[in-house]
Amino acid sequence: MEPRVAVVVFPPAEAAAPAESFRRLHDPLFHKIAAHVAVVPAFSWCTEARAVPRILEAIRGSERAPFPLTLRGVGRTKTGVVYLPVVEGQEALAALHEILSWALRPPPGIERPPFVPVLGLGRAAGEAEAEFLQRQVAGHLAPIRFSVEVLTVVLEDARGLWHVRERLPLEAATVPPGG
Repeated sequence: MEPRVAVVVFPPAEAAAPAESFRRLHDPLFHKIAAHVAVVPAFSWCTEARAVPRILEAIRGSERAPFPLTLRGVGRTKTGVVYLPVVEGQEALAALHEILSWALRPPPGIERPPFVPVLGLGRAAGEAEAEFLQRQVAGHLAPIRFSVEVLTVVLEDARGLWHVRERLPLEAATVPPGG
């Protein structure tokens, strides 16, 4: 099986610390990857060696600049996943998702789920537990705001642990003099 690759945004450690305290107790991925927002969720159709140059070229070609991102509120899915939704920076993340997804060229027949930018906090065993966790988060977690300046390519190893492979800075678009 090919290792999976993903493109994520890691909030700064100090900004993510309150979310990590919830993840420590409720997220089975806590010991596998730090708190993050997936820009391109895990895929295996393109190797890391092919993916990184394509991602870098797409970022440079898009002239994407750093942008603010805010996580606020709390939601949950029907399957019991509790998350922080992105409320500021959605459009910039969605644009990056489209640019990078196109650059990675998924093979025909791979259906990508809708892009919903969130930071996962945990998975509850049942509806009551998910509702309880959602209420806990809503009452104790302040909004998380930071500047997205880097996209990170991560690679999953055979144990399911994710490792940082490449940090790709978003460059401010250059404006010609007098423009």
